[in-house]
Amino acid sequence: MVIAVLLFLGGLALLLAGSELVTRQIGPIAHRLRINELVVTVLGVSVLSSLPELMISSVAALQGQSDVSLGNIVGSNFVTLTFVTAVCALIRPIETTLQIKDRESSWMILSTTLVLVLGHDGRLGRVDGILLILCYLPYIVSVIRGALKDQAATQTTQTLHQAAPAGRTIPFALRILLMLAGLAAIVFGADWAVSGGQTMGQAAGIPPLALGVVLFALGTSLPELSIAVNATLKGKSEVSIGEVYASNTFTMMVVLGICAILRPLEVSQSITHFALPFLVLASVIIQGLITTGMRLSRREALVLLVLYGFFVYANFNDVLSWTFKLP
Repeated sequence: MVIAVLLFLGGLALLLAGSELVTRQIGPIAHRLRINELVVTVLGVSVLSSLPELMISSVAALQGQSDVSLGNIVGSNFVTLTFVTAVCALIRPIETTLQIKDRESSWMILSTTLVLVLGHDGRLGRVDGILLILCYLPYIVSVIRGALKDQAATQTTQTLHQAAPAGRTIPFALRILLMLAGLAAIVFGADWAVSGGQTMGQAAGIPPLALGVVLFALGTSLPELSIAVNATLKGKSEVSIGEVYASNTFTMMVVLGICAILRPLEVSQSITHFALPFLVLASVIIQGLITTGMRLSRREALVLLVLYGFFVYANFNDVLSWTFKLP
């Protein structure tokens, strides 16, 4: 059991270190290759911060652990949407923009709803996975078009780029090696975390779904938490919620799509009847809170923490089972 705990914690540490290492290199590498900085940071930061979810869920899917794979994705999105957003709002009330409210939030709700519809038959097959990834492409197009037309989006991108120290004195070849090392750390970290977490869960009698939704989800959300809190402390709270929304959309469409392509996933009733609908509900609630005054206050952040607390309680106490017993 001690070895399993050390393996799990060591895996999470590697995931966090690897994600940080990769995220720090993308800005300078993009600058050197003359890739559009806006595209790299708005899409790239959210994508790279989702690498832990990708690796954990992919490894779990290949091992036939559908509940862990799906639970990690849904749980991670719920953690970032409620817990991470609440922490940022408690530090400093979040001011947002119409673009974030109308585009990022809408796409996030759409992506969750789409997964709910596709998985309602109890299975996410390879065709479903391809469909999810294809549906992500219009979002990329909308981000690029919006960036070209909106100067504010460019400023947001520069802020995101500055959030990770550039350190441009580091040779380009070394940055490539550091990025490869970060990716290797993420791969090994995911394997260690899944192995250790499964052993811990079995020893403690934790169901695989609860293991993925709560334990793995919280661990793989550390990069998003780090990026969002860093942006908030720099007085750019609109960046923090924008990154959360973009990361959740990528995780739900692309990460889940890749997992379904690798190996079709069995979708339990707990996912389709509770976790996904509750995630959609939380998204709509946050949308409503932000719409009033285009900001999320500290008092409203407490509402998000209550939602997160109930979500954790529900998954550990099998709320779904007694929900079906109600008249």
